[in-house]
Order: sequence, then C-alpha cells, then structure tokens
Amino acid sequence: MKIAEVFLNQTNKRIDHAYDYQIPQQLEAVIEVGMRVVVSFGIGNRRVEGFVIRIKESTDYSGKTKEICENIDTQSILNKEQIELCLWMKTVYCSLFYEALSYFTMSVQVKQEIGYFKKQGSFDLNLKENWFIEHYFTDDKNALLIKKVKPEDRLVLTALIEKKVVYAKKNWKIISDSSGEDSSAETSYRLTALGKEAIDRDKKIGKKQRELMECLRRNDMTAGDLKMVSTQFEKSLSSLILKKYIIKYKTLAQAQRLNLPGTEKKDQSVILTSREQHNYNQYRELTKVKPGVFFHVFDGASKYRLFFKAIEDQLKSNKSAVVIFPEVNMTFQRMEMFYKYFGEQVGVFHGRLTPKQRSELHQRVQEGELKVVIGVRSALFLPFKKLGLIIIDDEHDPSHISISTPRFHIADIAKKASEIMATDYIIADDTPRVATWYQIERKELAMIQIGEVHRLRHTIEIIDMQNEMHQGNMGILSRILLKYMRSGFEQKRMSVLFINNKGYANSVLCRNCGHIAKCPHCGISLKYFNHDHSLHCHYCGYKMAIPQRCPDCGSDKIRHMGFGIDQLEEYLRKVIPGIRIGTVQGNMKRAEIKKMNKAIASGEIDVLIGTQVIIKHFNLTNVGVAAAVLIDRDLNQGNYQASETVYQTYSRFFEKAMDGTTKGLIQTHEPENETIYSIKNESFQEFYRGEIRYREMMKYPPIVNMVSFSIFQKNEREVENDAFRLYVAIKEELKKYGIGHAVYKPVRIGVTRGGNITYQIVLKSSEPGVFQNLMPEIIRLGIIEELKSKVSIQKNL
Repeated sequence: MKIAEVFLNQTNKRIDHAYDYQIPQQLEAVIEVGMRVVVSFGIGNRRVEGFVIRIKESTDYSGKTKEICENIDTQSILNKEQIELCLWMKTVYCSLFYEALSYFTMSVQVKQEIGYFKKQGSFDLNLKENWFIEHYFTDDKNALLIKKVKPEDRLVLTALIEKKVVYAKKNWKIISDSSGEDSSAETSYRLTALGKEAIDRDKKIGKKQRELMECLRRNDMTAGDLKMVSTQFEKSLSSLILKKYIIKYKTLAQAQRLNLPGTEKKDQSVILTSREQHNYNQYRELTKVKPGVFFHVFDGASKYRLFFKAIEDQLKSNKSAVVIFPEVNMTFQRMEMFYKYFGEQVGVFHGRLTPKQRSELHQRVQEGELKVVIGVRSALFLPFKKLGLIIIDDEHDPSHISISTPRFHIADIAKKASEIMATDYIIADDTPRVATWYQIERKELAMIQIGEVHRLRHTIEIIDMQNEMHQGNMGILSRILLKYMRSGFEQKRMSVLFINNKGYANSVLCRNCGHIAKCPHCGISLKYFNHDHSLHCHYCGYKMAIPQRCPDCGSDKIRHMGFGIDQLEEYLRKVIPGIRIGTVQGNMKRAEIKKMNKAIASGEIDVLIGTQVIIKHFNLTNVGVAAAVLIDRDLNQGNYQASETVYQTYSRFFEKAMDGTTKGLIQTHEPENETIYSIKNESFQEFYRGEIRYREMMKYPPIVNMVSFSIFQKNEREVENDAFRLYVAIKEELKKYGIGHAVYKPVRIGVTRGGNITYQIVLKSSEPGVFQNLMPEIIRLGIIEELKSKVSIQKNL
C-alpha cells in the first residue's frame, strides 16, 4: 500500500509538519501529489482537509497509520515546483504550510459544506416529518444543504436527525460563482462593423461608452476583462447593444475551447529600434550567465517593447511568461498592448474576477492555453506550464509586499521561483530599492540601463524653514513659495503641493534650530507617544522624556511636527483669496479621479493639494510651481527605510509634476539632509552611497537580516507579558549561535485598527540561517502556542 505525506489545514505551528497516511486501494489510481484530500486526525478522528506533498512506498512511522478518507480535487492543483516553492516560503517566513499554500490556491479555494442524507428503511414519523421527507428528499443520491431548507422547517430537520432518520456528512467543495450561469459559457463582447463606423460619426456616444468601444475596437473582450475599465460596464454598454454597435454573446468554456482550429488571431511581431535591439542583445548575453536582470528604466516605451520581445522569444520556445504590476487596474492600456502582440494567449489576473472566472483562468494556465499572464503579485502563484520568464515592473512600489502571512516582497519570491523552475526574471524600475542595488553591486543581479537620463529638474530649490521662522514667518508655507504661487495664479498656471500625509505627525523638533531627537543606538527618529508623552525607538526600545529645551541650541521651542491637508487648504484660502483648490488623498474612486483630471485639464484648479495618489492617478500639465511642503515628517517616520521611501516618492512627484519651465521647491527644517540633496541633484547613486553607509554602520538590511515579531491583542497587561515571554525565549535560544546576532527588548508601538495593542521585538542576524534554525526550536518548545496574544512575523521588510 502506498503512503502519502500530508500537511493538515490547521493553525497550530507545533503540529505543522507532514503526516504519513495510507492511500486505500480504491484511491490509489486517484490520489496524486499536489491534491487536496480529507483525512481523520487526532484521538477523535475529526475530518480535516489535507494536502499531499509526496507519495512513497513505505513509512518510518512505527505506529498505526490512518487511511485517507477521500479526495477533494479530481486532479493536482499544484505542480512539484510550486510545492517546493510553498515549502520554502513556509520555512523562510516561518508561516504555517496552509498560510503559504493559500497564495497558490486562491483561484481554487475549498469550502466545507454539511450535507444531509436520508437513511433507508421505515420509520415512525408524524405528519410534519413525513411531509419534510417527501418535500426535501426528492433524490436520495444528492445531499440536502441547509441553505435549501426554509428557516421555519429547520426544527423538523433537527428532530429527524435526533431520531436518526437523517444523518449529516461534511463535504468539501471548490468555491465557484454562485450566479447560476452555465459553467460551460462565459459572457464576451464584440464591436460590430456598424459600431466601428459609429465611433467616428455618432456624436451622441457618451465618454464612458466611447472608452469601452475603443477597448473593443481591436479584439473581443470578456466581462472579466471589461471590469478593468469600469465596474459598471454593462450599464454603459446597454444602449450600444440596442443600437447594434456591440453584440453580447457566450463563449465556450476553456475545456470546450481547446484545440479548436482557427480560434486564435494572428499577433503582431515586436519591432525594436537599433538602441533597443542593442539592449536586448545585452539582455540575452547576461541571461546566459545569471537568470536575473535589472532594467534601470529611463524610457518607459522602450521598457515595454523589450518586455514584449523577451516574452515573444519565450513563446517561440513554447514557454510561458508572467508579468507582475503593482496595481494592474491602474493602467488598462497595458492590457491592450499585451493583446496587440499576443492575442488570445493573454490572461489577466486581478481582484475583480469572480471565483468562477479565477478558477477558469487557473485551469487555462494549467492546461497551457494561456501563456502570458499579467496581474498583481498573486499571478506568480498560478500553475504555469513551462514557465520561462517572470517580469516585475515598478519593483519599488509597496503594493508588491504581501499584506497577509507570510509577509514577503514579490521580488524575493520571483528570485527563488526562478531558481526552482529554471526561469529567467526581469526586475524593472527607475528608482530601485536599496536591497536590489546592493544585489547588483555584489554581482548577484545583472543590470542594463534602458534609455538616456534626462535631467530637467535643475530648478529645484531647497527652502530652509528655520530661516523663515527666524525672519518672522510662522506660517505653513515659505514666502518664496507663496510668491511663486501668486505669480502662477496670475499667469493661469497651476500649483501642486505635495503632502505625504500618513497619520499623526509623531516626531518632535526644535523650531529654533531644526534639531530632531534620534535614537543614539539605531540612528532613527524617536517617535512621540501620546499615552505617556515620551519619545521611543521602535527597534531597540530606547526611551526618553520630551526635552524641555533643545540639546543643541538650548531653545524651549520644542514642537510636534506636521499638519494636514485640511489645515493647509484653510491657510491658503486666507492668504490667497479667491483661489480654486482641489484636494486628493486616500482611496479615491475611479469616477472621482476622472472628475478631478477633467477639472485639471480644463484649468478649473489653481492649486492641487494631495498625497502620493497625485503620482499614480493624475495628469499634470501647465504646472507653474511644484512643492514638497513638509518633507521632514516622512524623513523622520521612525523606521530605517524612511530615507529610501522619501527618495523614491519625492523623486517621482517632481518627475510627474515638472517640465523645463516649472519651479520646484522643497521646504525643510533639515536643509543639509543628504536625501534631500540627492532628490535635488537627481542622483540615485549619490543617495545610494549615503544610504548604504548608514545601513552598514547601524546594521540594517540588506547588510544584515532583520526579523520583526509583532505581538498583539486588546489586553494591555497580557500583551506586554506575552511579548517579554517571547523575547526571553528568543534571547535564550540565540545564545547557541554565538556573536553577530542580537535581539532587542519588546517595544510598545501603538494601537492598530480594531483596538489591538501591539508590541514589537526585533532580531538582527548576520547569517540568514539563524532565524530559520532558531524558530523551529521556539515552536517545538510551544512558546508561541502558549501565548494569549497573536504573533505575526516579517523579514527584511
């Protein structure tokens, strides 16, 4: 009898390992590696979902092995490379196996249902019970689900279960769209010949309708694809369907569509310029040595053509490719470009797909029908057939970091996936992460420059706000900025003010000399905590009272730093009467973004104030002045990556807002700050050199590995006790590994949404294997499982 190694779907790290189960003879031809099954577990033999990672001929377990009860999947949903990657994620990020597995199975999720079955035989039943049996159990073979039973009839069902006339059985089912539509068909839309003529001649077509028609001009699109353009697309297209400009039809499902002749459209070939061809030749040569290549991008159009050429070559070798964007719905035009070159081989994986559409896309990828998938980070976990290339665009964007356990940056997963699956990978960005450039310097990642560097921002000025205060200006904006704004107002040119407003301004500064209190051990700004009116370091726990006088100049002008958009708007209306102000922040709806872009284009806005949504969603033209109003708050956020985030964010802001005639200003209390000068000088190399020196000196990633443990719950005393208990356990285990490693005492970092009080423990190690060897021992001892608080772990983030 064959043996399957099975991971269980449970939440206890101590038992999160593979268990041996016998495969019963009737299931030997069915059970495969990469398949979900049902097993009995524990003394009570409770039925649990499990995942088969290996099948072998014998077991080393000396006790009695239980049998697999049944299979959930009818075929493997993961291939062997994906299983290896999943096990690696579990180990490296210290997650549960099923937490890592969830990224791979999000398209084919399973839910547990309780089915009710009628026993055979004659029973002594009353009228209501007889009626229930006749009414609900019309087919003895099919299970009765509780949702099918009316609420008023459920008491009768309970009585039948007590009499043992009816019995319950748990079943596992793959979640699909519950809309009730034919699973063998999918809704698609096509622009008719009449519709193609109408785009140019029918002036009554609305703006949204015209946009959708333009999308359909080149090829038919499914309902899932059109959701990328507008969530209300059916409403917009309804009148166009009546006019016969567009037709709506059903396409065959994946299983019926395969191998039908003549269904694919002829795609265009990728044509490169001579410079791009030179870049591509470089890329091909570099991939012969190392699989990973970084594209340092200064020409976006060339970058995409090189992407397409690299994908085209993979398809010629009968391999597939996946392209990861931070927010795929941000630029629908990207999808159109992929369709242009690769036609019906393209699939788009995004959050607006229904469960059924996700499941269908998963199957089409697994069968090899879709060879090019574009999407967000979750697209990398699809079961590709012969994956040849992984592309990650705008690698710096924080959306590439997962928000659930295990916490990772998708570039790190791509690197390991490349190693396991023997694929090439491309990382592209104009302002790379420090960790990525560190890999380039260490020859772990090759690099090609795409396009020429164009420096247009030589007009950026740094404004010392200390001088402004000393000269009597206690306002939010400097006099020179107000002068430029008034001048722009008169010339009908827009001013753009950038405030990266993230929560409460929790650092303090001296308004006389600009001094900001920093941790003497970690070199980061100390954060102000309201509950005890003190300054804390998030990493080592250093704490000090807010000084009454500045330690540098002796002034008593110690103040909290910062203000908000609303405060700035109110101030502007007072100093420049009659000015028209637009504000943008937070998660804006598509309609709001379109409305604001329209107002900007038509000159209805004199001043635009906003956070970094400005960079992602708005088209800025005719800008007279672009200003970073208070960069200091972002520079002093109290984490080691603050300068990196500031350089990336503010460089993009000025690149977005400025042309050769725009005045750029940075207001700051730290005019000598190296990061600010790197932004002014448009020099990533200058920024990187200073930043890597700082990280080498203070022992931060990528120089060392840093793991943050967050311990959280609502009870203040319990979470504090749990944090110190975990800290003591880690410190004791760490002694086994000698010098070069450190763990810092728990630090209270605040209250999260939902009222959870959070403490943080930081572990630093010069060797990556220390954490991976230390955590299994902590888990074996049962430390984490015995805590009353929850624990989350993130590494080098």
